[in-house]
Order: sequence, then C-alpha cells, then structure tokens
Amino acid sequence: MARDVPSSRPGGARASATPAPTKPGLHSFNLNRRVDSPRAPRKRRRPWLRAFFYLVGFAALGYYGYALAEQYVYEQYENWAFDQEMAGRHVTPKDWVMTVTPLGEWTGYSLPPVQRAPAPPAQETPTAKGPRDIPTGTVLGRVDIPRLRLSAIVRQGADEETLKTAVGHVPSTQLAGEIGNFAIAAHRDTLFRALKDIRTGDVVTFQSTGGNYEYKVVSTQIVRPTDVSVLRPQGDQKLLTMITCYPFYFVGSAPKRFIVTARMSNGNEAKQTQAASVQ
Repeated sequence: MARDVPSSRPGGARASATPAPTKPGLHSFNLNRRVDSPRAPRKRRRPWLRAFFYLVGFAALGYYGYALAEQYVYEQYENWAFDQEMAGRHVTPKDWVMTVTPLGEWTGYSLPPVQRAPAPPAQETPTAKGPRDIPTGTVLGRVDIPRLRLSAIVRQGADEETLKTAVGHVPSTQLAGEIGNFAIAAHRDTLFRALKDIRTGDVVTFQSTGGNYEYKVVSTQIVRPTDVSVLRPQGDQKLLTMITCYPFYFVGSAPKRFIVTARMSNGNEAKQTQAASVQ
C-alpha cells in the first residue's frame, strides 16, 4: 500500500502518490468551453443577397459610364458637324466616323464639297419677339466660355430629351442677338458643371449661322425653381441667361436654380453687325 509523502509545495499540503482520475473534457485548456453557456448559433450567410448588391452596383456604374460616353461622343460629333456647317459642308455621322477613324484613309474617303449658300437678305434691327415655331431639337448654335473651357451645342427646347445631350433654349424666350432675354439651360452634372466657377466679367460667346454674339457676365444669383422673373426682358437690353440646378454637388433633385446673367454691350453689337456684313 502506497504511503503519502510530504508535499514540497508551500503550505505543507500533502499530495497522493497516485494521481486522482480526471474527467474527460475538464482539462484546464478547455474547462471554460465546457462550463460556459453555449453561444448562440451563428446565422447562415445569404450569398444571394451579396450577389444582388454587387449586381446593382455594377449596373449603376455601367449606366453612368454609358451616359458619360454617350454625351462625350455626342459633343464631339456635334462640335465637329457645327464647324463643318459653318464652313459650308452638309455632313452626316458617317462623315465623322470616316474622319476620326482610319476607315477614311483606308478607303480613300473624302468629305462632301463646300457649298456656298447665297447671301441672306438684309435683316431689320432685331426686336423683342414672341415664342418661335422652331422644331424641338433644332441646332441653334454653340455657346462658349473660353476661361472655363466650356463649349456646347445649343438646341431648341428645354425638355429632358434635349437636355440629356445638349444645352437647351427655353422656347418662351428670345433668340441670340435680339432685344430681350436669350435663356438657355443645361444639367449641373454635365454641360453646365463649369458654371460653378463663373465670374463677373467672363466673356460668353454664341456662334450661329446668323452671326457671332459676345456677352459679358454681369451677375449670378440663386433662386427657387418657381421664380420665372429671371426669364423676363429688361428694357431694351440684349441679355443671355444661363440656368442650371443648385447646389452643384447635391445628391438627388436639386431644390434651387443657379442663374448667370450676361449682357451684350453696344460695342459687341457693332462687331456682330460688321461680321454679318462681311459674310
């Protein structure tokens, strides 16, 4: 029979010569795991939900990229076509594709010949006029702000389809060079994004087949969408009003409108009349 031997541990506790049997699973390294209450079962992940959100994100990015590409291609073509029209050529998208790609060089393609139109009859001094019966989507000209490097085609109409790819002329307002208010509008996140940096005194030019017009910015203001007073004529002045949504970086439908007012001076009228007579 085995005897108990004194323990060498402090306190003089005695230890048995044969170790006491231990219970399976009650070792020191897993004692807490056995004693603690069981954890709540982990919820199963839903892989289909993650895939759905990925799909929505890729679709949104794809649509945004497509919209930017469509606008870029449209602006490139319209600016080129406008320059060709000013030079006396009537061109089509096929002509543009042949010009900007190697296809034209490979096939020996050449642009249509220049066609000089007869000189237009003398026109009376422009006066304020009512709404025009101009078909929606008709190209009226091109607006340029050199300091902001803004250049965009202006079409008749302020509907969503027109504003999708171009600057739109508000049909109820006058045309460029006339006494009254020539009002144009575009989206803040595309063509008129640069207006956030506009300054008083900036030069704005409008080029059309009827002549070139030069305006200078005189003021900017922020109004509510229901404030249509910005479209009204001011005496015998020749105004250009540019309209876009505000704030520029607002997410969703912007609650206000950013208005830029420019005026054509008498000196610019003389230059425009001289340029028209030369043509």
